[in-house]
Amino acid sequence: ARSHVDCAFTMLKKALATVVVRPDAASPLAGRRPAVSARASSNASPVSGMRGSHVASLRTASVTLRTLSSRRPHPPAGAPTGRPHRLARGRVQVTTRALFGKKPPASPSPSADVSVSVRELTETCRRAIKTYGYDDAETQVLLDVMMYAQLRGNNQGIIKVTTKGIARDPDCVPVTTEHETMLSANLNGGKNAGMVVLHRAMQIAAEKAEAHGFGICGTNNTSTSTGALGYYAETLAKRGLIALVFAVSPEFVAPNGAIEPIFGTNPIGVGIPTADGPVVLDMATSAYSFFGLLEARTAGKKIPHGVAIDGKGNITEDPNAAIDGGAIKTFDGGYKSSNLALIVELLAGPLVGAAVQDKMSEKNWGNLVLAIDPKLLGQGEFERRAAIVTARVKGAKKAPGVNEILLPGERGDAFAARVAADGVIDVEPNLWRGLQELASEYEKSVSETSSSAHTTYAFGGSENGAESTKKRGAGGKNGWGVATRLVHPSVTVEDPFDSTNFPLYQTATFGQPSATTNGPYDYTRSGNPTRDMLEKQMAELEGADRAFAFSSGMSALMCVTRLVRTGERIVTGDDIYGGTSRLLAQVVPKVGIEVVNVDMNDLDAVKRAIDGGPTTMVMLESPTNPRLQITDIRSISDFAHAKGALVCVDNSIMAPVFQAPLDLGADICMTSATKFISGQSDVTGGILACRGEQLGKDIYFHQNAEGLHLGPFDCWLALRGLKTMALRMEKQQANAMVIARWLEAHPLVNFVNYPGLESNKGHELHKSQATGAGSILSFATGNVELSRIVVEQAKLFKITVSFGNTSSLISLPCFMSHASIPAEVRAARGLPDDLVRISTGIEDVEDLIADLDAAFTTAARETGVRDFKRNGALTPAQQREDELLRRIAMLEAQLE
Repeated sequence: ARSHVDCAFTMLKKALATVVVRPDAASPLAGRRPAVSARASSNASPVSGMRGSHVASLRTASVTLRTLSSRRPHPPAGAPTGRPHRLARGRVQVTTRALFGKKPPASPSPSADVSVSVRELTETCRRAIKTYGYDDAETQVLLDVMMYAQLRGNNQGIIKVTTKGIARDPDCVPVTTEHETMLSANLNGGKNAGMVVLHRAMQIAAEKAEAHGFGICGTNNTSTSTGALGYYAETLAKRGLIALVFAVSPEFVAPNGAIEPIFGTNPIGVGIPTADGPVVLDMATSAYSFFGLLEARTAGKKIPHGVAIDGKGNITEDPNAAIDGGAIKTFDGGYKSSNLALIVELLAGPLVGAAVQDKMSEKNWGNLVLAIDPKLLGQGEFERRAAIVTARVKGAKKAPGVNEILLPGERGDAFAARVAADGVIDVEPNLWRGLQELASEYEKSVSETSSSAHTTYAFGGSENGAESTKKRGAGGKNGWGVATRLVHPSVTVEDPFDSTNFPLYQTATFGQPSATTNGPYDYTRSGNPTRDMLEKQMAELEGADRAFAFSSGMSALMCVTRLVRTGERIVTGDDIYGGTSRLLAQVVPKVGIEVVNVDMNDLDAVKRAIDGGPTTMVMLESPTNPRLQITDIRSISDFAHAKGALVCVDNSIMAPVFQAPLDLGADICMTSATKFISGQSDVTGGILACRGEQLGKDIYFHQNAEGLHLGPFDCWLALRGLKTMALRMEKQQANAMVIARWLEAHPLVNFVNYPGLESNKGHELHKSQATGAGSILSFATGNVELSRIVVEQAKLFKITVSFGNTSSLISLPCFMSHASIPAEVRAARGLPDDLVRISTGIEDVEDLIADLDAAFTTAARETGVRDFKRNGALTPAQQREDELLRRIAMLEAQLE
């Protein structure tokens, strides 16, 4: 292999001066994995053609070079030419594979598609969607539906973002239910996004079908596209339901024999669950989509012949003529497709209360979803029997020249699978630029600039990456911000000398006034002035009636469980600190207390768990450790209090600087003093803060009775740490934001968990209950060995458990802090072994990034994983190809 590379390199070096770079659209390899071919004399063998007399002919040969940017899956056979995934290529430049953080120069030809990583496309789309003012939940729905289409070569995809096909109507109002029965519902979409409203209708139909065997839900008064109906049909089919989905859009399509558009593109979605997976039909009754016309116009290309007419009824290939006064035809150009379009028009129009006259001007478009449980007809083995039918179809005797009989949806699914395996997808360049521009607008709107390495993440925003001057956590009797209250507590314990730093009373006992009277302190287990000062200041910071300093966070949580009696229930999350999990799984049940773990993101499941037994305590985290999931503290507190239960929130990741759980409805807040309060990893302690006189008395009783107190010296160190806690946490958070964005874009990282990222599922919820995103994040690579090497190679990140130190820390939670959770339980909870947790310190963020970059480079080299290929090592052929392209690029640079 090496000799072939060297030989080819020598030939190319001699030939590059006269090389002709051109597209190779006719090549049978076009659109597949990159290749380099030298076309010399026809009798040249793969080896002999590399030397001797063939060198001369190579000098004048036409050499076709397909760059690494074309490493992409080929589109499905027969894909329309107007779709974003094309075989034809414009003039392509030879470039090296982009190093991380650098992009190869764009092709000078506007018609050549650009290759974009799926992850980058997804996150760019997410930010672009945000420019229209959608919240996180709405954005996720829009993104899911459009990417479903985009990844299947369907032009119902992201073109809607740049063409304002999802623009939010300024007059939109909340969705309302106009009519509802046990089996049906009809929603007034309130001018909200069609995809968001139809998604809600799908959920309603599914819930009714799962409960009663059948569900139907219509929608009206939406003014934007519903996207690919296959998304909704497949989602329902995956739930074991038969799905029928209909959608009506404005007047784009002419009925058979007419030249005036009356129908919408009127798609039909059908989902059938089978034992081999869903069979999904997603078919428009029109010959082409309106967004296909827009995409063709954007790209300056023709549309397929026969799909549209101009204003005079003539067939046109000009998208402008079709859009401006013309119409799209029905899919077969005849009465059958026209009749089918009419049926959809009737079902998803007048039946659901949508416009029937001028749909475009009224902006009142309709949709209809039906969900059917096969068991409604007594067919408990429907999926198995349906699979027999599909197997017969696929196994039918094939016509000459047919390699495979495809079921509905299989072509698109195969295309999506190839895209997922390759990690990149073709995008029309104007479309990609438009998405990037919108994403950039969003970045500016939240005052985050990519050029600043010191962007401060502050809910509420800051200008141009500068630190926000708005004070955090104003409170206390003086209304001071939290940073001021940390340095100047309004509470105090008597100190006769008024020292600048509170005194350390390092003693176990105190002298008493007499043999029959007691002073304020007698034995440190029961009380100590240094501990009292810490407890009073923490109570003030937390907005609590009382606070208690314990010997560790776990002893504090153990005390919380003492408030629960035998026979009662504790409800907790399924993504919690490993020590908490061990306590609740292996210790607490020994005294007859039931512990129920539940996904805290599923509020319905949480409520069922609380109401389903004698619940007296709910213990939760937000963000969770280590997946940084966000829990709705307000809602869960309401559920618990309705049941008469207490709520305890582990607030260690946020501390009182960024979050106040008691103000959100919790009864008890636990903050680990080991983490941000100390900041130096020189204290082991935990703080409980609570509201309610009797609750305070109960906690103190158990603390004193069991000797769970924090020692005086540790209390004194914690008091010292409090003074700088806000300063440290702000800097740590700023570093975390930069690192999170760097990791999010890194090709070796599968996902990043950090509530400061807009891509994080709980971003908006966290903003509603916290003032900052904190400095803890986690990420996964999909490769345990790669993650291990990254952790071990990072020099500025100490490998250790815990977090909140001034120095940056790194760990593999499944092998360290969460190792006590059985592997099968971790897997069930979605905690992968390759997950890496980072606690950012106060170092210069540029140094931290450089350190991580070097660690990733080493890990990639030692595992054989390359940045563009995240699913495994390169094949020998790919390695040879990379070497060739690297050397070619070097020669080009020299020639230039």
